[in-house]
Amino acid sequence: MPFLQLANVRKLYPNAAAAAVENFSLDVEAGEFVSLLGPSGCGKTTTLRMIAGFETLTAGQIVMDGKAIEEMRPNQRNIGMVFQSYALFPNMTVADNIGFGLSVGGSAKAAIQQRVREMLALIKLEELGARYPYQLSGGQQQRVALARALAIRPKLLLLDEPLSALDAKIRVALRNDIRAIQRKLGITTLYVTHDQEEALSLSDRVVVMNHGLIEQVGNPFEIYNFPRTTYVAQFVGTLNLLDAVVVEPTAGSVQIQGQPAHTTSLAGCSQGEQIRLALRPELLALKSTGQADENRLAGVVETIAFLGAVVRIQVRVGEALLALDEFNNPQLAVPAVGSPVFVYFARSSCLKLL
Repeated sequence: MPFLQLANVRKLYPNAAAAAVENFSLDVEAGEFVSLLGPSGCGKTTTLRMIAGFETLTAGQIVMDGKAIEEMRPNQRNIGMVFQSYALFPNMTVADNIGFGLSVGGSAKAAIQQRVREMLALIKLEELGARYPYQLSGGQQQRVALARALAIRPKLLLLDEPLSALDAKIRVALRNDIRAIQRKLGITTLYVTHDQEEALSLSDRVVVMNHGLIEQVGNPFEIYNFPRTTYVAQFVGTLNLLDAVVVEPTAGSVQIQGQPAHTTSLAGCSQGEQIRLALRPELLALKSTGQADENRLAGVVETIAFLGAVVRIQVRVGEALLALDEFNNPQLAVPAVGSPVFVYFARSSCLKLL
């Protein structure tokens, strides 16, 4: 039985034209790290707040460790939550902030002190227990917020965009620490983010949300390489979308901007049907010759952008614009803007979208 179950959860705010969360069903296994990914307003934070007990459900059920919790008060659920804004008490030291939940719960002073020491060691801030939040960096404050949430030994950890207020390098370092701590403790975790890189790098599974609905659930590999809908394909990673006409469905034969190409499967399609294909930039290559089974499209280089480790080249193919990525290196031969080129890609790289 899954550790956490959300069944047909719905949240409709008063006077709202549409539900913030609609028909949300998800099973989370014990020890799993699951991210809710989507743009602002898609319902991911509302879902997290319903699990925590800060929002009431309009319909549905939430079961944790075999018990229905949707009617319980937040302090009865044994859930730890980390907020985007840190939410530390400014008049308390780091140690007092970490031990606050234990103090409220009536734990003995010696037990609180011991647990605080354990948490400070866990977040690698052993020497900063006597400081106040204003004396810490943003990354350090968020570590303290994480320690406070974990100090009460929660059954479930919820994180609501905890890294969005931090700069890029600190975000990368802290997300690695969060994942390492989660694995060490084995705590079931739900993580809300609008950052696709965070979701893909941290998660066992990713739930992509759109307008309160689940678009797709899968591991990071599945979400990135096999998106089921145009929305998922566009939201997760950079993507080329190509309109194509089916020539021979059984052979996977199509025409793209008047040029022949093939994909792996067009089951259910009919001859002459207009379809949409997706191609990741890293799966395209500029070559003078390719393999016999590779697709080849003729085009003209339109723009070249150096993005550090990657060079992104845009090629005009008829009315379509294709972006392709090449790993940067000193020996990379980059074609000039305006040059005629051939873009090659494997049949399996061409994904038909719903």
